[in-house]
Amino acid sequence: MTERRKQTKGKLCATYARTRKGKELEKEYAALSKEIKKNVRKDHRDYADKIANEAQEAANQRSIKGVFNAMRRLTKNVQPNIVPIRDKEGKSITSLEGQIHRWKEYIEEILNSSSARKEREGLVNIPTELPISVRPPSKRESFNAIKAMKNQKAAGADNIPAEVLKVDPYISADILLPLFQDIWQTETFPKEWKEGIIVKVPNKGDLS
Repeated sequence: MTERRKQTKGKLCATYARTRKGKELEKEYAALSKEIKKNVRKDHRDYADKIANEAQEAANQRSIKGVFNAMRRLTKNVQPNIVPIRDKEGKSITSLEGQIHRWKEYIEEILNSSSARKEREGLVNIPTELPISVRPPSKRESFNAIKAMKNQKAAGADNIPAEVLKVDPYISADILLPLFQDIWQTETFPKEWKEGIIVKVPNKGDLS
């Protein structure tokens, strides 16, 4: 079909556009283009449905790794766009390393501002004894937390979105509960949890 469209395009270019034959070739070319685009969309949907079914089967087998691998196959070709930003002097920064350094510098300026220092000083007066439960987290609490997660939100460094955990929240709670209880007992978070991902959301107009 693609080859037919190419041949039709060649005939169309060789034929005077205003003639009757030229208009017929235009209609044929438009119909072939529409059919090809339709088939491409169908192939893409079929591919996504196939991986979704694999993820569902992995979830039914309580295989978080299988679910994660299926999600990674869907997102592995997604590449972030690097939009230039400006330094203090107004010059554009196009390199990824330079942008990371500028964002670090900018965030440090915000955190070390006078208003931020006042907010931190105000935290000193907060009572340390609060009326909260100090018992280890339960499976029910983990289940409720997973159910309360919002959909269509960006995943973290592990690339596992909330939808994956919510496929079967009971299984997810069983898997995550030992980790939560270990964190509660040792009072130590995994080092990956201390890492953050900054997503730039530009305003309308100048993206720099």
